[in-house]
Amino acid sequence: MRFALFPLLALAACVTARPGFGDISMRPYANVQALPHVFSVQEGRILSPELDLSIDEKNCALGTFNRSHLQLCSKEQKGGPTEPGGKVEHWAGSGGDLTTELLDQGKSLRADGFLNTNNGALQVQVTLPLGTGPKWDELRKHPILAAVAAAVSGVSGEPDQFSRSNASQN
Repeated sequence: MRFALFPLLALAACVTARPGFGDISMRPYANVQALPHVFSVQEGRILSPELDLSIDEKNCALGTFNRSHLQLCSKEQKGGPTEPGGKVEHWAGSGGDLTTELLDQGKSLRADGFLNTNNGALQVQVTLPLGTGPKWDELRKHPILAAVAAAVSGVSGEPDQFSRSNASQN
């Protein structure tokens, strides 16, 4: 029995730890009574029981969403940000096609496109308020992580006033 555990322990020793920044929670705007989806934010990674997505050295977002493989790589975006402090990125691959844009000097994120899942295409069209602190700063660096987490949570459309004020506290 001891010998069967050795390969697992050796594999665990090879995994590099990423600095953790804390948890965020999201719930659909239209259903304030829904249980929130909680995501752990690490350096270049976001994860929950439904999602594990990381940015690799080639600037691709790789991971899984409910046993669906996601691969989205940053593509050159024509045109620049529409406002000072903005950031526009286009992500495409076998996992779907998304465009993300930081708005309001990084206070919110706009994402449009779709994700390919085992159950078909999942439409993504959301404006997501971003809070303050290290976890939100990490998501500003890698907005694709926040966009996919919003899609996984069922967040879509525009936030109401309660959703905007809640983001700064999570």
